[in-house]
Amino acid sequence: MSAPGSWRLETAKTAAAQAYDRLRQAIIDGEFQPGERLTELGIAALLGISRTPVREAFARLARDGLVRSTRGWGIEVVDPREELTDIYYIREAMEGCAARLAAQRGTADEIQRITSLAQASQDADPADVETRARLNEEFHLAITTASHAPRLQRLVSEYRDLFASPRRLKRFTADETRLAIADHQRIARAIRDRDADGAEAAMRLHLRRAYADLLTTAQRDNVVAARPADPDV
Repeated sequence: MSAPGSWRLETAKTAAAQAYDRLRQAIIDGEFQPGERLTELGIAALLGISRTPVREAFARLARDGLVRSTRGWGIEVVDPREELTDIYYIREAMEGCAARLAAQRGTADEIQRITSLAQASQDADPADVETRARLNEEFHLAITTASHAPRLQRLVSEYRDLFASPRRLKRFTADETRLAIADHQRIARAIRDRDADGAEAAMRLHLRRAYADLLTTAQRDNVVAARPADPDV
């Protein structure tokens, strides 16, 4: 089991909630690999807590589809990409709806924030993937917030952190990055203009493009992985 980074928990949340948050992020960021087995005892020791909150965290992760039970001991980490196509179809429908509702229901301050985040993404250093990932997250969540649809917000929040992590953004080309940033500008303009049809269409196009880019990066990764090592290196 390899899990870099700080694993000691803070006290603001319950131990179970903190364990869940830390493990979920570790799985999404690839600190734990698909197929890797985790045990209550091992994770409890890693986090410095008892096994009971770890058991609760494992149950929540299983509901999220990020782990599954195995024969014998422990749980197994699931590759989120196994359901990637389904997730993106669902995401396109939900976030397209959120953009439509944001154009119809968003307040002036909410729309200004969406516009500002789109501009901040354009102004950000392309090499600063941490900032780009944060701005991307804030942009999409700002649109969902402006939809004023609490149930939709809860649904979107369940999968948002599966996408556009710094680790994934590093693998996008400069052209792919520029297109994604231009999409954000297009979505923001449509919401600002109260163009509900245009906002939904722009968001759906953006997410279809993001899905295609993700598949392309996966193919590039597979090519690199299959390439024989250079004996002179």
